[in-house]
Amino acid sequence: MRIAAMSLLLTAVVAAPGSARADVWKDRARYRLEYRVDLSALAVRPGQHVRVWVPYPATTTDQTVVSGEVEAPWPYRLTRDAGGNQMVYLEGDGPASGPLIVRAVVDRSPSHGIAKSAITAGTPEDPQRYHTPLRLIPLDGVIRQTAEQESKGLPDDDAKAHAFYDYVVRTMSYDKSGEGWGRGDAVWACANKRGNCTDFHSLFIGMAMSEGIAARFHIGFPIPASGDEGEIPGYHCWAEFYSPTRGWVPIDASEAKKSGKTEAYFGALPDDRIQFSLGRDLRLEPPQDGPPLNYFVYPYVEIDGAPAPDLKPSVHFARLPAGA
Repeated sequence: MRIAAMSLLLTAVVAAPGSARADVWKDRARYRLEYRVDLSALAVRPGQHVRVWVPYPATTTDQTVVSGEVEAPWPYRLTRDAGGNQMVYLEGDGPASGPLIVRAVVDRSPSHGIAKSAITAGTPEDPQRYHTPLRLIPLDGVIRQTAEQESKGLPDDDAKAHAFYDYVVRTMSYDKSGEGWGRGDAVWACANKRGNCTDFHSLFIGMAMSEGIAARFHIGFPIPASGDEGEIPGYHCWAEFYSPTRGWVPIDASEAKKSGKTEAYFGALPDDRIQFSLGRDLRLEPPQDGPPLNYFVYPYVEIDGAPAPDLKPSVHFARLPAGA
C-alpha cells in the first residue's frame, strides 16, 4: 500500500480577464484550492502503520465550499472535530509514494463577524466555549497585568477589546528573526514585543480572556494581492472577540501593523484569505494518540502512534471569476 503526497490547491477569485480587480473589502471572491504534501518524505518502514489528518477548508458565515474532491491511495473519510473543524482522515501501512490531492472551489466574502442573533448555545459559536486558558495562552501573570493596565477605567467589553487590539498593534513588531516566534506563546510575545500573526493574536486573545471577554483563533492561508495564481509560502491567522451587543467581531492585528490601517482591520476583514480551522489545543477526529495540536493548518501524521516530523504543504492559488 502507498501513502501519497497530499495536495490541496488554493485558487483565489479572479476578476474576468480584462476587467478591474474586485475590491477585497467589498466584493465576494471565488477560489479554487489545491494543497500538496509529499508524505513519501516520511521515514516509514514496511509494516509500520501511518495515520494522516489534513485540514479541509471551512464552511462559515463568510466562506462556502462550492465543490471539493479528494484523490487518495488509501480509503479516506471526511471527519469533524468537537470544534466543528473538518478534515480528511486516512490510514495505511508502509512507506508513502504519490500524491493525496484535495481540490476545492471556495467562495469567500469580506467578514464583519457573526451577529449575536445568529449564535446558538452549545455550538462552536457559543462564546461560553472560549474563556478557558490554553497551553500557550495563560490568563494570569503578565497577561492579566497588562490587560488590567490597558483597560483601566474603560466602561465595557467593546472598549476593552479595542484597547487590547490597539496595544498589540502599537507595541508589537512583525518580526520573524531569531527563535521563539510562531508558536503563539502569549507570554513570549508580551515579553519580546515581536513575532508573526500567531504571536500577535495569541497576545490579544490572552488579554481579552483574562478580562472575561470570549476570544478565539482562526487560521488558514492568505491570498497574495498580486498575481492571479501562484504559490502561497505560509499560513495566516486572525482572531475574533465576543461583544455583548454585536456578537463575534473579527480583528487582524498583524495585518493592521504591516499595512498601517489600524482601524480598517478592527471589526472587518477583507476577502483575501481562506479559513481552514478554528481554535487551539485541538483534539482531532478520530483522536490522535499524541498531545493536542497547538493549531491545525498543516498535515498531522502519526507513525505507529508517535507524532511524525512536521510536513509543510505546497499550497498553490489561482483566481476565478466570482460565480464561475
